[in-house]
Amino acid sequence: MPKTISQAAFFCFLLLFSLNFSIARAQMPPSPPRSTPAAVEIPMNETQIAKANIKLETLAEIGANREGSSEGQALHIPGTVVLPLDAQEIVSLPAAGTVQAILTPPSQPVRAGQALLRLYSPQLLQWQREFIQAVAQERLAEEKLKRDTALFSDGIIAETRLQEARSNAMQSRALSSETGQMLRLAGMSDKAIKSLRDSQILSAVLEVTARTKGTVLEYNVVPGQQVEAGAPLARLAREGRLWVELNASKEQAVQARPGNRIRFDSCPDEAQVVAVSPQIRADSQTVLIRGELKQSSSCLSVNQYVEATLYVARGGGESWVAPSAAIVRHEGTHWIFARTAHGFTALPVVVISSADGFARIRPEIPGAAPLFSSGARIAVSGAATLKGALLGIGMEEEEHSPAQQQTRQAQGGGK
Repeated sequence: MPKTISQAAFFCFLLLFSLNFSIARAQMPPSPPRSTPAAVEIPMNETQIAKANIKLETLAEIGANREGSSEGQALHIPGTVVLPLDAQEIVSLPAAGTVQAILTPPSQPVRAGQALLRLYSPQLLQWQREFIQAVAQERLAEEKLKRDTALFSDGIIAETRLQEARSNAMQSRALSSETGQMLRLAGMSDKAIKSLRDSQILSAVLEVTARTKGTVLEYNVVPGQQVEAGAPLARLAREGRLWVELNASKEQAVQARPGNRIRFDSCPDEAQVVAVSPQIRADSQTVLIRGELKQSSSCLSVNQYVEATLYVARGGGESWVAPSAAIVRHEGTHWIFARTAHGFTALPVVVISSADGFARIRPEIPGAAPLFSSGARIAVSGAATLKGALLGIGMEEEEHSPAQQQTRQAQGGGK
């Protein structure tokens, strides 16, 4: 019995402890949200800068050396070459049948009217028979209309009989046109239909031809396969047009505009931006930028992965190029170091894109605009030393002016 009471008391103690911990945790103030980083002053004199081997360049000089003066801002974005939706054609027939032979191999360029495959279709025989019957009825109705017109002119027949002959002739012409159009949809050429009208010889063999000039991408059938009416037989690509779809970040997509030029590292051909998607892809968290090549390309193929350079307007100093070595990362923020009269100012920046040892950046805080300009000199080497100074380590106290000492004391008191 004492053992049972002891266990019950222990469980009560655990329950009370958990309840008090939950109440205390609920009363704790919530963690403050992460504030926007601010610029940090780093006092340094000329002697310290020389000892740290810190080299300076202006943002304008870096951008000119990197991009040239007339191309605009260069954004390096990966992408894929695709075929435009309106440049694809699906070959299909409204008649069922059996594939007898593939006449043009896949990946082969074709001209308009070139035979792609041969199909045997009993249903085609029925449509040809209906077409011949419609043609015979049309001829009979036309002859009757011609005869009744002559009789009406002589006053032998009434006008109602002439009107009836005209109606029958009109219906016969419509039926003949309908059955002939069905044969065209089945793949028969106008020459073959005219030959059928004259010779009245039926054939169940049909050669399926390409309607436009292009390239055979693939076949969906093999010889001997039976196909239903309307089933896709082949897929063709029209000649001359390609798209390139770039996977851009949100910051890059904001700068893109229709008409911007796109160049490729491995091909001299160029494309122009035709559309920028207003939404972000859920799988890759990128924004689609679509460019179009107006002319056919000899060095780009469908589904090819490309490294593209998108040239956008400079935008009045909204973003700049800086060497990747000039950018450091601290507490989840990227920083560059701009030269000032008393040393450096560590400026938080947003990296828009990076490639080949350079990065496209823009200021993260509006207050940094006076320092973030084309004439701003930034540290392109020795950034590790400046990062140490940003953390408050690694700098020697050497010949500081009273103003610099006060600044450092103020920063120490702030910590």
